[in-house]
Formats: sequence, C-alpha cells, structure tokens
Amino acid sequence: MSPAARGGLAKKAARLLGSAGGAVTVQFVTAGGSLVVQALAARSLGADGYGAYALYFAVLVLITSVQTSWVGDTLTVFDRFDPRIRGALILSVAGSVLAGALVGAAVSLAMGIGGPSATLLFALLVALWLLNETGRRVFTARMEFWRLAVGDGCYLLVTFAVLGLELAAGTRASVELLLGAMCAGCMASIVLACVRLPAREYEAAPLRGTAFREIAGFAWWRSIQAGIRPGALLLARLMIVGFASTAALASIEAGRLLLAPALTFVNGAGWFLLGDFAKAEREGRPMRAAKAVRACALMAAIALVMSLAGILLAGWLGPVVTGGSFEVDGVALVGWGVYAVCFACTLPLASLATARKRSRAVFAIRGSEALSGLVVLAVLLAADPGNAGLAPFCLGAGGLVSAALLWRLLRRGDPPRDAVEPQVSTGETEFRESSRL
Repeated sequence: MSPAARGGLAKKAARLLGSAGGAVTVQFVTAGGSLVVQALAARSLGADGYGAYALYFAVLVLITSVQTSWVGDTLTVFDRFDPRIRGALILSVAGSVLAGALVGAAVSLAMGIGGPSATLLFALLVALWLLNETGRRVFTARMEFWRLAVGDGCYLLVTFAVLGLELAAGTRASVELLLGAMCAGCMASIVLACVRLPAREYEAAPLRGTAFREIAGFAWWRSIQAGIRPGALLLARLMIVGFASTAALASIEAGRLLLAPALTFVNGAGWFLLGDFAKAEREGRPMRAAKAVRACALMAAIALVMSLAGILLAGWLGPVVTGGSFEVDGVALVGWGVYAVCFACTLPLASLATARKRSRAVFAIRGSEALSGLVVLAVLLAADPGNAGLAPFCLGAGGLVSAALLWRLLRRGDPPRDAVEPQVSTGETEFRESSRL
C-alpha cells in the first residue's frame, strides 16, 4: 500500500472513531448528568421518595423510547428531505408530543405516587422531553454527535442551576422540584437546538398525500420493539413495588446507577451502529452479519470490564449515590452487570436487523425474551418478595438467546460477499457532511 493510501485510510479511520467517540460521549454526558440528578434524588428524598422518582423516570424513558423510535429512527433510515416523508414526520412529531403528554398524565394518576401538581409537571416534562428528543435525533441523523453533546450539556447545566438555586433558597426537596428543574433544562436545550440547526432542517412540507402509511409499516413495529426493554423494566419495577416496596426498588435502582457507565457505553455504541448500518444500506454497500457479531464481542468485553469495575468500587461509591440513607442491593448490582453484557450481545444484531427494515422480526424475538423474563420474575416475587434483587438477571439473561436468534435471522438475509464494499470506511459520507458545518 502506498504512503498516500495509508494516509487516506488513517484519516478515514480517525473520522470514524471520532464520530463513534462522539456518539458514546453523548451518552456519557446524558447518563452522567442523570446519575447526578438521581443521586441527588436518592440523597434528598430517601428510599421511598427516590422509588417514586424512579417510577416517574421509568415511564418517561418508556414513552421516549416509543416516540423516538417512530420519529428518530425514521429520520435515520429514510430520506427526511423527501417531501412525502417529511410531511409524515411533521404529523408524527405533533401527534406523538400530544399523545405522550396525555399518556404521561394518565399513568401518573394511575400509579398514584404524586398529587395534581406532580401530574401536571410530569405531563409538561413529557411534552418538552419529546420535543427535545426530536431535535437530538436530527443531530444524530446528521452524525453531529459532538453538537448533540453540547445540547445535552446545556440541559444538565440549566437543570442543576435551577435545582441549586431552589434548594439554596430554602425550597424543600421534592419530586415536583426535580420535575420542574428538568422542564427548565429541556426548554433551554430546545432553544439551543433551534439556534444550531441549519434552516434546511425547518423546511415545511405538505401534510396531504404524505408517506405516513409507508413509514408506519416500518416505524410501528420499530416503536413497539424499542419499547420492549424500557417497558419490561417499568413492569418489573411496578411488580417490585407491588410485591415488596418502593424502598426495595430504590436499593435495586441504586445498583443500576452504579453500573450506569456500562449501560451508557452500550447505548451510545448502539446509536452509532444503527446510523452506520442504515447509511450503508442506503448507499448499496450493506453490512454482513459477521460485522455485527464482531461489534457484539467487542461491546460485550468492554461492558464486562466496566461492570466489574463498578462492582469492585460499589463499597466506596454506594454511600455517595445513596447518601447513606439506604443500602445498595448487592445481588441486583451483579445482576445489572449481567444485564449490561447481555444487552451488548444483542444490540448490534438488532441494529443491523432494523437497518434492513426487519423490525417485526426483531419485535417478535425481543418480545419473547422480555415476556419470559417477566414471567420468571413474577413467579420468584410471588414465592418470596426478597427475590426482588434477581430482577436484572431475569430481564437480562434471555438476551443471549435473542442474540443467537437474531444472528440466524441476519445470516439468512446476508448479501453476497461481492456486494459488500471491502473498505473499512463506513460512515465516511456522514463525516463529510458534518465537516462542512
């Protein structure tokens, strides 16, 4: 290979690593800030208050996963500048924001964990969160992960500032205070995104004759599929509260917070992989299943190392997270490590299947995994509420079976070897796009 060719390959690899690093950095900025907010909730609200906050946050994650998979993944997989696709996206954003706020309010009332003020604040937070998430996914579609990280940093800075000022003014710590601060952070991030995105991203489109039906065939199954994991986690949390208590849930959630870096890494890498796989499909150089398997192995190894580090440091970090007001569940802590590794084994394969528009098949596989895990957890809790710490094991272990089934599905649909571009420059076009700005 000539020196010029080696130099070009090195530049392409550096760009690829830079974008992937940005994707992971975004997740660490977001999760790191969320960790601090939740640690503050745990320290100031106590076990019961933090358990209630954890339920609110679980509902928010579930609603966001469904909405952003419909809107965000359509932005990534389809051509968002096609007038028919764009019109469908505009309708989807408006409808999902309204529906999300209504669902959030209804679920808050049904759970009975907050009063009218908490319900109204939570409905407002859901609407703002979904608008902010739409902007975040536009940055993702543009592969501008570093700009996305700045927006997330703005959200966290404003949220912490509002919390700090209110607490310094003598306001009592409460779930309502945390929800209000998060609303302020979302509004600031939305304004910043509006300023930083180019005018082309705001182009209007006709709302008649849209491709809504076309994208719904993909997005419907993708949204349900994306809601499986957070939905299963929410149901598991509700079961733990029902069979045990919110205090028991708080101890299990504290273990999840300690292993948040491993889960964050997996999520961040998954964001990048979906965009990379989808772009390769559109450009006529589809990826083979073997590449997804290699990504699984690498991500699982990194998740394992990070999980082990979190478990070893739990004795020191646990009191920092909880403020000493309650204990971290040691069984659940190890379980979240298993959950992270199994999640890493599944996500790249699911991302490739999604890029191939096989959302229905992914839903069937992941749905069976989640359902079986919840059934096992329900049996264990019914036998003894003290088994609540086994929840992460129940929800995570089935990921290995899902990974095997997804690999088999993808192998059958692999393109011929001569149809795959042999270069390791995937994502080059995206970087060329983002480097113009």
